[in-house]
Amino acid sequence: MNTFPKPVIDAMADRAMRLHHMLWHTARDSWASLTPEAQEVFHHHGWEPPRPSLTAPNPVTGIPSVEFDNGSGEDFLFMHRQMIATVNEVLAQLGDPQHPRVEGWPTIPPPEDTEYPVPPPFDVPGDSDTTDVIRNAKTQESFDRIRQWEAEFTAPAKLRQMTLRRLGARIEFGIHNRMHLRWSAAMPSYRPGGDAFSVDPQWDDSGYNWLADTYSAHVNPIFWKLHGWVDARIDDWMAANELTGQPVPWSFDPPWSGPAGEHDHHPVALLALRAQPGNPEAEALQSRLSSMETTVEHLKQAGVVEPARFAVYDDI
Repeated sequence: MNTFPKPVIDAMADRAMRLHHMLWHTARDSWASLTPEAQEVFHHHGWEPPRPSLTAPNPVTGIPSVEFDNGSGEDFLFMHRQMIATVNEVLAQLGDPQHPRVEGWPTIPPPEDTEYPVPPPFDVPGDSDTTDVIRNAKTQESFDRIRQWEAEFTAPAKLRQMTLRRLGARIEFGIHNRMHLRWSAAMPSYRPGGDAFSVDPQWDDSGYNWLADTYSAHVNPIFWKLHGWVDARIDDWMAANELTGQPVPWSFDPPWSGPAGEHDHHPVALLALRAQPGNPEAEALQSRLSSMETTVEHLKQAGVVEPARFAVYDDI
């Protein structure tokens, strides 16, 4: 069922939550290709990633490489696990029997699945690159690759051969990005990709839930099926390494999910879920929003172009 309780959707569509998700992905993915001036803006506002997820683009191909072993993969797994934990906390309070907790796909839906059908290909006006990768992500060949990844990332013998950081990086820049694109659907309009952090309030409506944009993907109910599947791979890795029942052995204390002090239960999400007019959570959320608005404005002034789209970097 492609639904989620309205309080959760509204909180995920909150402007502060959107900005946090976008800035987190952008800081990690863009860091290696930024000018020193742009890096200083991220640093000054607390958004310098301790472990960038990508290298600078290759001077010949223009394509970056994935940082498989620097620990950014653990950051990816940790941050989204914290988002899920926050939503689960609120779902428990709501007591909706149809949505007791975030439940990922037990296995990735095949092309013939009727509950989670793959939307047809579509054009993104003015963005031929995104149009092409989305079209390719919806093919049978792409699904065959997804099945290969799924088999590898659920096989105990394979998982024992990978560190948690490598597992996270391979999931993020392979099957995860591919699934975001595969289940993305045509929208009435699209936030301008790469348009220097175009975050006009028109894109804050809960109806803007495009899975191919870091500003909106988490508003889409499919996001939680997809990331529930990703999160279960941590448990598979723990089981394969005979660590079930123990704390996840993160290499960092804690892995990075945003500016210092913002790592406990993804507080922007928690504030958005609990905010009511005039309460302390609403005031704290507004403070976070004001801070991120300033960050975005300074990034614009530094000439930073935000890569709004999820890209595909196959790890073979």
